[in-house]
Amino acid sequence: MNRRTEFSFDELCPFIREAGLQHRDAWRNRVRRIYDHQFMYCFKGTANAIIGKQQYKIKKGDLLIITPDTPHELWFDEDTSGEFYWFHCDFFYFEDKDWIYDYYQNAETYLTLFGHQLTHKDHIRTNPIFTGGYQLPNYVQIPHESEVEYLFRKIVKSYVSKEPYWQIVAKIYMLGILKQVFSLTNNNMNATGHYISDAMKNFINHNYYQKLTAEDICREIELNPEYAYRVFKKENGEKVTDYLNKYRIRQAKKLFLEVDLNLIDISEMVGFNNENYFSSVFKKYEGKTPAKSREEILALFNNLDILK
Repeated sequence: MNRRTEFSFDELCPFIREAGLQHRDAWRNRVRRIYDHQFMYCFKGTANAIIGKQQYKIKKGDLLIITPDTPHELWFDEDTSGEFYWFHCDFFYFEDKDWIYDYYQNAETYLTLFGHQLTHKDHIRTNPIFTGGYQLPNYVQIPHESEVEYLFRKIVKSYVSKEPYWQIVAKIYMLGILKQVFSLTNNNMNATGHYISDAMKNFINHNYYQKLTAEDICREIELNPEYAYRVFKKENGEKVTDYLNKYRIRQAKKLFLEVDLNLIDISEMVGFNNENYFSSVFKKYEGKTPAKSREEILALFNNLDILK
């Protein structure tokens, strides 16, 4: 069983254990702990929750994320009961994924969740820390309720239908919910130099052919330009404009092999305003003109043994 605590986002492989609706069952003055994660989305009414030491007043559009082995209570207001969509899940693959489901389905073992501690320590999931130190919050206010409500309804419907591929369908919808949560609570990620640097480089790598400035890059990924410039140089040892120009030059050198393209075409294809500016920037970083570099690359290519 995987006992790591830190993961990258691309390792996510959600598994929905069970899903449903909740509007009566509550645990006021009864502290519960669970082995996995539970997502609970309020789509009607109001409710109250205590997760750890923090108390929350829940209303329509609020999302609770209950983490493994965290003491929590849930109860509804007397004058109006809340209604929730919910699901239990894992973020990654675990060999004992069915054990927890069976444990929750058995009335006698389910009641042990209200004891002072969980009795089967080997089955308790970790609460993952993702790249940049990001960790899921216990409470999120969702501004676009209809979209998230739709995703929850789809998960519940998939679980109830139990078609052969329902897990794949549910996984897709859960990833949509995670995307919403990440985008709403990513302040900690944005605060890390590594995340800022990677976000800027990723944007450049996919948009270098456009007429970009450093300010354009920061604006598109919602970063303060002055702060982002400092962080990028600290992380990479060079300015963001240097990285942009070097990346464009690398792409241009790949195009030098396309003999049907002239240098004007190539300069425009990699985002330079005109051939003269392209030539000036190229010579600054490569120490030679684009024409000379192209001549050398074509000569090297033509001399390769595999072409003879």
